[in-house]
Amino acid sequence: MSNATIAATTANTSWFARLRALAVEALNLHLQTCAIIAESHRRPL
Repeated sequence: MSNATIAATTANTSWFARLRALAVEALNLHLQTCAIIAESHRRPL
């Protein structure tokens, strides 16, 4: 592999890793929000 190919692969991996981390964080926030909404619906008024 050339240095350019290694750098491009590393850059892509880094980009995908950041994208994955962002997606995981968004999913966790979504699930927390769903849990809060479910709890509010479960409680009697």
